[in-house]
Amino acid sequence: HEGKQSVERRAKVGSHTLILLALLFLIALPGHAQDIFSLKDFALPDIKIEPVKGSSIPPNLQVSFFIISLSLIPYTIVSCTSFIRTTIMLSYLKSALGSTQALSNQLMMGITMFITFFIMWPVGQRINETAVQPYVKGALDQPAFIQAFMQPVRDYMLAQTRDDDLILFTRLGQLPKPKGYDDIPFRVIMPSYIMSEIKTGFFIGFLIYLPFLVVDMVVASVLMSMGMFMISPTTISLPFKLVLFTSLDGWHVLITGLVRSINHPPWWPH
Repeated sequence: HEGKQSVERRAKVGSHTLILLALLFLIALPGHAQDIFSLKDFALPDIKIEPVKGSSIPPNLQVSFFIISLSLIPYTIVSCTSFIRTTIMLSYLKSALGSTQALSNQLMMGITMFITFFIMWPVGQRINETAVQPYVKGALDQPAFIQAFMQPVRDYMLAQTRDDDLILFTRLGQLPKPKGYDDIPFRVIMPSYIMSEIKTGFFIGFLIYLPFLVVDMVVASVLMSMGMFMISPTTISLPFKLVLFTSLDGWHVLITGLVRSINHPPWWPH
């Protein structure tokens, strides 16, 4: 009982000390607030969001739609770039090697991001030349800028998309048969591109798995013939997989094959 009273007494003293420190902080804050908020180097960028003039949508809703669309940019970038194919390839490589600790998720996402940045660099250059720079100079209005901005992305996505997937989503959307690729709406191109990229990524993963699967089968058969049933074959095969992968310069082969698997639009630099 005495021990419980001492604990309660210490808790009260600690709470009183925290309250006293908070009061001292509040008393001292006004005296230094002017020094804190009068820093000349501290300045926010001058960002203005102006609604579209002549639109029937109220300005408040226009700003709300703009802010909501910003949250969708990461998902759009992931879905419209080579991020899908790259991350599927690296995921299968990690699973085939069995090195879950060596290749962490943060490392995998970092490698995927920079490889995607390297692959999509020509698309960014095309967007800058045909859309961003003319819009900055005043040669394009906003609707023409959006169309010019999306055209390189459409060309890239259509170059990677299978015709069967385009036909599938055109039929599912109950749309008329397009006369050419320019008549295909973007809402058909995006799911078709995603499905095509997933198919390509799975096929690349199958090709990655084959040599490592052979190593696992050989190690498992040797262990069974020696009567070592209690030893995990994956533990023994991991060093052999690493030796095979490094001796063949696996990273060079994989990245080269990934980059060369990208179908190039007509404007792509050669």
